[in-house]
Amino acid sequence: MSQPVDLSPLQRELDNLRLQLCHCNNAGTCLGCQGVEVLRQQAQMIVSAASQPVLLQVAQETQAKELVKQVQDMQERLLKYFQVPPEDEGTNH
Repeated sequence: MSQPVDLSPLQRELDNLRLQLCHCNNAGTCLGCQGVEVLRQQAQMIVSAASQPVLLQVAQETQAKELVKQVQDMQERLLKYFQVPPEDEGTNH
């Protein structure tokens, strides 16, 4: 991709969508405003990532997969740690 990507049409549409969804008078505190800002950031990240050389994209994808695996492993360990041990069936409380 040699040409810079023009996101201004997308930004205008996101601005229009925010106006339609906003319940906080553009204070940025409602779910509509916050959701549109998340979409805006995601679009910028996609363009940035897609503009990088393919080998760099592959390396980042591999790192992302490894990070997801580490987070899943950590979640499993935390669930096991915080699991309530079963009560003995022989005792009546």
